[in-house]
Amino acid sequence: MNSSTLPLRGSNGLSVEPPAPALADFLARLILRVQSLGSILRMPAPGVPEATAELLRLAQAYEATQPSYAADLRAAATMGEQHSATTAR
Repeated sequence: MNSSTLPLRGSNGLSVEPPAPALADFLARLILRVQSLGSILRMPAPGVPEATAELLRLAQAYEATQPSYAADLRAAATMGEQHSATTAR
């Protein structure tokens, strides 16, 4: 297999230079810092009891206007309780 290098040309016919390595390194470090800051600020997911209680509260709130959605929420709460019971064994 042969490889060849093709020069990059812009729309005006001038060659396109890649960004300087120092700039690329700076941008990579900046992105990593932003990602680490995001992981620090991210809230932890609620535990199963809290999530189950929240689903049941939502189901009660939606019961009058959307009974099938409320039933889905109650089913999800039940599945969460069952899953936590089986993993706790």
